[in-house]
Amino acid sequence: MPIITERKLAFEFPENWQVVAYDRPANPETGEPASFYRRVVEKGGVQYVRGIDIVCRLPDSPERLQFIEVKDDRKRESDTEDDYRKKEPRHTELFRTVMQKTAGTLAGLLLAERLQDETLRPYACLSQQPSIEVILFLVEPELLSAPPDPAENGIYRLARKERVSGLDQKLTNKLDEWGLKFHLHNFSPDRLPPDWQVRDLA
Repeated sequence: MPIITERKLAFEFPENWQVVAYDRPANPETGEPASFYRRVVEKGGVQYVRGIDIVCRLPDSPERLQFIEVKDDRKRESDTEDDYRKKEPRHTELFRTVMQKTAGTLAGLLLAERLQDETLRPYACLSQQPSIEVILFLVEPELLSAPPDPAENGIYRLARKERVSGLDQKLTNKLDEWGLKFHLHNFSPDRLPPDWQVRDLA
């Protein structure tokens, strides 16, 4: 079973899937080299190009890929309404991040196919017009269990839900313009991914 660890989350995929940590730095302890994206795309100071965390090749025919971006925000400061007034809302930042990383990964896979890179051969198949699904796996910080004002906590919980729903819809619409599907997953029962498992290592 292919397993990839991102931050404090372990992603377990079906046995017949091919999976790669697309944005992987070199590991001095194991001697594992950096990914194609790190070695070739970013090499030499190339700026403003970003890569998705995980790329999957499904066993389907015709070709089908999944791009998975992982965001575990549990270590971030609580995104209270005061925080939103001080800086860009997190969900606005996430929209931009997913779009930038999707565009960068598409460009990287085109380059890998052109260079016939062996490490990405199963995934560098864009000339074959594969179906591509972009997935954001988002883990948000816990809300306070005993807030000073329960009514305020309820209002904030609703506001967060609306922001997540808005992010989901915005990414769905924009990626549809690019001919790509989008799904937002997390640990909620109605948001769990259907094909693979996620274990919390925190």
